[in-house]
Amino acid sequence: MGIVLPDTITITNINASVPVKITSERRRSLRASVGASGLLLRIPNSFNKVQFDNAWLWFTRWVHQLIETKPNILQHLIPRQYKHGDFIVVRGIVYKIVIITHSLKISKASLIPNQVIQLKIGEGYDAEQANAIVRKLIAGLMAKVNLVPITARVTELNKQHFNVRFNEVKIPHTHSRWGSCSTTGTIRLSSRLLLAPLDVIDYVIIHELSHLIEFNHSNKFWKLVETAMPNYQEKEKWLKENNYVCRF
Repeated sequence: MGIVLPDTITITNINASVPVKITSERRRSLRASVGASGLLLRIPNSFNKVQFDNAWLWFTRWVHQLIETKPNILQHLIPRQYKHGDFIVVRGIVYKIVIITHSLKISKASLIPNQVIQLKIGEGYDAEQANAIVRKLIAGLMAKVNLVPITARVTELNKQHFNVRFNEVKIPHTHSRWGSCSTTGTIRLSSRLLLAPLDVIDYVIIHELSHLIEFNHSNKFWKLVETAMPNYQEKEKWLKENNYVCRF
């Protein structure tokens, strides 16, 4: 097409930039949507530069109008910003964040007494790079710290409602789904889930344990979930409406 396609868009409503994926394809009209990792814009592959500029103007207006009607819809696309002295709540526990810059290139995180997350960040990073490192370090540390208690909770809920065999629990930093389970009995719970209320975490655990009996979303599956947690739909609703809250 010979046109340089933008990969971000600056949104004045919220004073932020978010990623954009533009695909040129065989189609006659424009289509815009919100994805898990960015905004999506699909345009006809026949467009020249003038037509694309008009399409981008239309897209910009569409984004701003979207935010006016649904103010939080893009929050999951805006990186969380951490400062020295900030607080974060993980599984109901309040942690203080202490950020130290040192001369070494290696960055690391540790949990020190009084629920303090200490982050040592190497020099030479700009603000955006440093914040990305901070987010990754916190997510990794909290996954490590919470693996034992989360595994214990999975064991407890399994004993209460299912009595099925599971192999192990892992807490990866995934964005596409809240949880998953394998045929070998490995249950994976996204580290983002650690930022949700405890009853919501329980729902996802119950959801995955139910899959060890029914590997589908059949009526039998949902009956298992409902028997273990009659108000599970409230938890699903919370996850859908508060996705942006659960991000490191």
